[in-house]
Amino acid sequence: MRTLVRVNLKFKHAYRILAAAALLFFGFKGRLAAQDTAMLWRDYSYVQQANVELQSNNAVFLQHFDFKRMAIAEAYATKSNGGFVNYHQSGNSYELGAQTEAYFRLNPKVVFYGKVRYGNFTGQNMGGSVFINPYYNAFDIVEWADSTRGEKNLERYHLVGAVGIRLYQGLSLGGKVDYQAANYAKYKDLRHTNKLLDMSCTLGLGYAFGSVVELGVSYLYGRSTEGITFKRYGNTDKPYSSLINFGAFYGRTEAIGESGYTKEGASTPVFNKLQGVEGQLRLRLGSRWSMFNSASYTTRNGYYGRKMNNSPLYTEHTGHGMSYLGSLSYTTARRLHNLQLNVGTEQLDNFENIYQENHTLGGKTEYIYYGSTQTTDRKISTYSLRYTANLGVENYHPTWVLTAGAYTWERKQTTSLYPYYRRQNVQTYAAQASAKRNIICGKNEYSLLLGALYGSGSGTAKKDGVYTPPSSTQGAPKSMDVDLYREYEYLTATRLQGKAELGYERLLTAQVRGHLKFSYEYTRAYNVEYVKDGNFGVANLIIGCTF
Repeated sequence: MRTLVRVNLKFKHAYRILAAAALLFFGFKGRLAAQDTAMLWRDYSYVQQANVELQSNNAVFLQHFDFKRMAIAEAYATKSNGGFVNYHQSGNSYELGAQTEAYFRLNPKVVFYGKVRYGNFTGQNMGGSVFINPYYNAFDIVEWADSTRGEKNLERYHLVGAVGIRLYQGLSLGGKVDYQAANYAKYKDLRHTNKLLDMSCTLGLGYAFGSVVELGVSYLYGRSTEGITFKRYGNTDKPYSSLINFGAFYGRTEAIGESGYTKEGASTPVFNKLQGVEGQLRLRLGSRWSMFNSASYTTRNGYYGRKMNNSPLYTEHTGHGMSYLGSLSYTTARRLHNLQLNVGTEQLDNFENIYQENHTLGGKTEYIYYGSTQTTDRKISTYSLRYTANLGVENYHPTWVLTAGAYTWERKQTTSLYPYYRRQNVQTYAAQASAKRNIICGKNEYSLLLGALYGSGSGTAKKDGVYTPPSSTQGAPKSMDVDLYREYEYLTATRLQGKAELGYERLLTAQVRGHLKFSYEYTRAYNVEYVKDGNFGVANLIIGCTF
């Protein structure tokens, strides 16, 4: 009952946000001309696929939105169960949420885009990482004992706003703001509460050389802070330890107390600052072929702790990443074929500061730094290739949607606590295919989607060694092998996945179409030993409208 009350109270905030957004979008209705009846079945996903550039980080490409307005609003409920989960995930969880998204053309020169999303997740028997996303940060803090696993709750807010403006002839200006906030909490000792604030801003320019070539360039600036507070409410005499995991579950153990990475009662932040540039190229190759390309370079710098004289700065990290998106489309009167390639890499290095804590005569505490040592050298690479065929298209609505694709993810890292080191290399890959059939009967539409995925992986979970022979006083770093092999098995185990989705849509008014979707996704992994079992299922229910 306590959990349900907490979720209901928090969920009210989402309704208020979505209600305001819906009023904003519907408020434009009175100024717009009535839509053609043939356009009532216009598919939201199809319009985005037909104009890949609409989802670019550079908002100048919103100018390619061809309608007056297109919006969607949905509420969803998700239930997950099963033992095939990663070390930080839950085998018994549910999530409630809502979202709305819209494009709106104010006039021939100005296009707006907006998105609001709220999600409230509750998971049972959760432990592992204390961070919201352990794969983003340069290091991890992992609960040492499985006996401290308990319920966790994650509440997310996500707001996006963008505008593209045609300034003069082919010259355009675009701006985009992406803001996320989250609250994360564990309700069993060792407890932690997290508060995340993440905002990025993008400013872009574009120039169209007629209707064939369009170039764009954009600048990204972003900052994120995730503050973590550790607490104990139960037996405070019982020791609670965590692994300061610098990579591959290799590091030092630390008991919660008055100092250190897991200092009790103090909010210690992980800070990240991002800066990046991106270039875009859009080509119109005749009446049927089009291509969109974007390439970016991003730098990341940050730290864990506080840059203050009376508070320690534990670690500092630096990194850079590159990405490429290439999309090739072939369009006819009733078909759209799209081939999309995504490539991304990120190099991230983490350094632990060496410092001494001094107490002055006035009772103040100061920290004197003597340098730093590198603890983590990590590189992550992702590659994906996806083909989509929209067949039997009429009035921006496909009869068939066929997809096929392949994906691979690789992580190479070296963790160093001199003179010891650990190297790890993990690759995971997958291939998927799906088919969706839409059938319109008068004011009703029925849809069925069937999909399948095959995944596997390979690599080396750990390879330990020393740079030089250690002295007799140097103890070896701590290794959390249970979670090490649990994560490695989750990433590399051979698995099959099947998905089925049933959908129903109905024309409600001259401009509003309601929809209801139910899907179930089941994963079966084989020959697993360290995860609980090889089964995992996700049921999802969506109710919403398109207008």
